[in-house]
Order: sequence, then structure tokens, then C-alpha cells
Amino acid sequence: MLDSAMKDQLSGIFSGLVSQYVFDIQVAPDHESRQELIDLLGDVASCSDHLSCSVADGEGLQFTIVKDGMPTGIRFRAVPNGHEFTSLLLAVLNCDGKGKNIPDESICARVRALNGPIKLTTYVSLTCTNCPDVVQALNVMATLNSRITHETVDGAINQKEVEAMKVQGVPSVFADGKLINVGRSDLGELLSKLEAQYGINEGGVDNSVEKPVKKGLKKAVSELGDKSDYITFDNSNTDNIAGFIEECKKRMGTFILLY
Repeated sequence: MLDSAMKDQLSGIFSGLVSQYVFDIQVAPDHESRQELIDLLGDVASCSDHLSCSVADGEGLQFTIVKDGMPTGIRFRAVPNGHEFTSLLLAVLNCDGKGKNIPDESICARVRALNGPIKLTTYVSLTCTNCPDVVQALNVMATLNSRITHETVDGAINQKEVEAMKVQGVPSVFADGKLINVGRSDLGELLSKLEAQYGINEGGVDNSVEKPVKKGLKKAVSELGDKSDYITFDNSNTDNIAGFIEECKKRMGTFILLY
């Protein structure tokens, strides 16, 4: 399916892969898109020694991305060509830590703090220009949080399911069967909706205070409340900073060094 120029390009894109990835394909023997899927993923896998395919008979058509023998939480019930071909490539690269659409650390921390489990399903059309951004954002979430799974469903080859779910437009995102988004969106908007529905694990969020230099450390730390795992140090006396750091090392609890 892929020409030699595209394969050469993919070889370069995947040249830095570290982990081993398997496209674990399960497809009905008589599915009309069976060979198309096998050929596409076989061509992609041929571009790197770190990629391979496993094919087994199953119901419908689907494949999951497996990393070093473990599921990544990313599944496609689609032949990811057209606009979703990039989503496939980025799914692999992001799992390997080499994608270009990984959000900044503050957003990553929020994703990791989401309560789960969360099963996300996105219904797409391979001709939809707004679908890839949503698919890629949710794949990133699945990569960052093991309590999240995400599957991309091509409505064209899953018509009965689309009708049963009353999908009116694409992309349509469902979280555990509940519709949470229709149409264009980005990671920040989707994350806010998931936080509202599932809540967060407070222990997974960085609540540190940023550099209250002029107020003095004692005042800044006192504003955090009565927490025994914080060590106060008044920056009006910097002579004993070495002792303060040593005390931090001894306790090795949760502490924030404000400066």
C-alpha cells in the first residue's frame, strides 16, 4: 500500500525507536477490510526492526498497540489511513517518548491525576479534518495514564454501532458510554471535561508554591497551612542554609524548598 518513498520516510521517522512494538490485529476472516488493514500495518512495520504485526481471527476489525509485551491502552477499530494515518504514527512515537504533540509537564500532571478507569471511544470518519486532533489528544492521555484506554472507531465500517450510539457527527467522544464531546476540540478542553466527570487524585497534582522571594520563606510556608511535612526556614537568616538542607535530607518526606 505504501510506496517506496513513503517507506523511506517512515524508516527515518522510526529510526530512533527504543522499545519493541506489535500491532496486535484481530479481524474476522470475511471482513471486507481485512486485507487492507493487514497490508497497511505490514508496510508500516517493515520500516523498523522495532515494529511487527500479529494477526489472529476475531470479530469485526481492530488492532491494539503493544509495547514491550504490554498493552498501551490504544486501540483502533479502523484502517488508519487518510487523515488518521498520522494518528497511527504519533501513537507509536508518543509511546516511545518521541512524539511532537506531548503537552507541557503541568498538563501531563493533570492527565496522570485523573481518576479511573476511563474507557474513551472516538467515532471518526477518515475524511474528517477535525478528527485527528481529538484522536491524537486522547491517545496521548492513554499514554500518560494507565487507567485510561482509548479506541478510535471508523463509523463507515461500524454503521450498526454508530446508529445504536446515535452518533450525529464526528468526531464524537464517549467516556464509558456517555457522550462528552462532538466536533473540534483540543487536549485542554477534553481534559477539563474528564476532570469534571471523573475527578482527580489530589496526590497526583503538584500543589507547590512558586518562589515567594520577597515575602520570606516563613510567611510563604505558613500560607500552606499546618502541614507537618513542610520545614520552615526564615530567609532573613541565611547563615544556616546548609543545616536546613541537611535537615531536609534527614526527613526525606514531602517538602518544598522555597527560595
